[in-house]
Amino acid sequence: MKRRDFLKSSFVISALGAALPKTLIGGPKRSSLKTTSLDSDKIIVLVKLNGGNDGLNTIISHQDPLYYQLRPTIGIPNNQSIPITDSLALHPALEPLLPFYQNSQMSIIQNVGYPNGDLSHFRSSDIWDTGSSEDEELFTGWIGRFLEAEYPGFPENSPEFPLAIQFNSANLLEFKSSNSNMALYLYDPDTMYSIITGNYINDQENEAPDTYGGDELNFLREMDLLSFEYSQIINETAENAPNTVLQYPNTSLGQQFEITARLIAGGLPTPIYRLYQNGYDTHIDQVGSSPSTTGRHSTLLSELPDSLSIFLSEMDALGVLDKVLVVTTSEFGRRAFENASLGTDHGTSAPTLIFGSDINGGIFGENPNYNQIDVNGNMEMEFDYRQIYSTLMTRWFGTSESITSSVFGGNFSPIPFLNQTVAIHDESHILKKFKLHPAYPNPFNPSTTISFNLPSNSIVKIRLFDLNGKQIQEFNLGQLNSGSNEFILRGNSLPSGPYLVQVKSDFGIRSQKVMLIK
Repeated sequence: MKRRDFLKSSFVISALGAALPKTLIGGPKRSSLKTTSLDSDKIIVLVKLNGGNDGLNTIISHQDPLYYQLRPTIGIPNNQSIPITDSLALHPALEPLLPFYQNSQMSIIQNVGYPNGDLSHFRSSDIWDTGSSEDEELFTGWIGRFLEAEYPGFPENSPEFPLAIQFNSANLLEFKSSNSNMALYLYDPDTMYSIITGNYINDQENEAPDTYGGDELNFLREMDLLSFEYSQIINETAENAPNTVLQYPNTSLGQQFEITARLIAGGLPTPIYRLYQNGYDTHIDQVGSSPSTTGRHSTLLSELPDSLSIFLSEMDALGVLDKVLVVTTSEFGRRAFENASLGTDHGTSAPTLIFGSDINGGIFGENPNYNQIDVNGNMEMEFDYRQIYSTLMTRWFGTSESITSSVFGGNFSPIPFLNQTVAIHDESHILKKFKLHPAYPNPFNPSTTISFNLPSNSIVKIRLFDLNGKQIQEFNLGQLNSGSNEFILRGNSLPSGPYLVQVKSDFGIRSQKVMLIK
């Protein structure tokens, strides 16, 4: 694989990102890598059940006669399901997860979706990836915006480890920030290291020309060097990880869990991992002809606990299970009634499963109501998926409400599936840092709010650049007080297009991209 191809698969270099002014990127040599700005040593492992998991056959309303009326062929027999409450049961393929539920290490969030659900795989995946609503189209991901708020100067201001790692997918939108991809795409540590070191050319000493193309070259060099450095760190981490006697299944999902466990065991503090399991688009032969507990869906579901149970056991043995969450997601669920092909068609809501030791295990939400399906056979939504993401940001990572609100463009009430005793993390830890929060709204017309925090009083200047590195405007704000500050950027006199906002204080420089649309 050529170096350029690897960079494209690792960090997305957008047209905007590649055009950052040299004064804001820095020189061709990278400075020493920074430590984390996240006030947390917590980790989230997100597992996407790609294709639209049939949640109604995953968490089964085994005492509801309407379930069996609507699913006379594919319904899981009451006597073969795994009861967890008087009215709910697990699919028999999930039986290895029962001890985790019994030990309050498994939470089930019922009926998760978004209003006016779109049943297209592509559109619904985009909505979940971007943290948007059905009638809104965003071009950055919710994780990308979240991490960019913590590291507004990325990639120049980068930590000494990848901020996020994704496996087995070309999906890049979820991690896309305003100027790059915040995640590293990982095959396996050894392969990645050999690809990078075998193709890396250290041309950082040759100064790039002071032109638009030179600015792009500096950015490419920055990403190239960052990939090289991260490959070394990941390879060393994997090699230094303690040996385990646990045997993961020889499946794609099993390998992803194994590599994730290996990196966590080696001490890599990457906070977010994204794993993928494909095949859940079960229009045809979701179940075997007989019995209904066999077939495609059963095979897929069995792969999940086979890998997950080993991973959770290894985290427990390492003494870090209280710092790790595993969260399943899927772009949508399936319809309440079966089709004529022993399968189910695209639906709306579905359950989300959460695993860990620092959670409030149990059921959140009502049982699926088969009396209130719509004319298309879709179930009612109870929880907006952004409630789960917001809860993870505020209660798990300790992110402020203001950042969470800016990431999702509004407030979404948390769901109490975590053990924290406070509803929302105190923002005082945020105020101890010089931080630039995502501009809101963005894109904007006619104005957008630039919000930032100062650890103490400081003189502040705000500069606006075009993509050629030319300074368009400068605002001398004078000395501002510590804490939260805001500046209204007005675009009345500016043409439409992308700009870069630079906030300069006594504590350094932070920058972000904004888009004016008239």
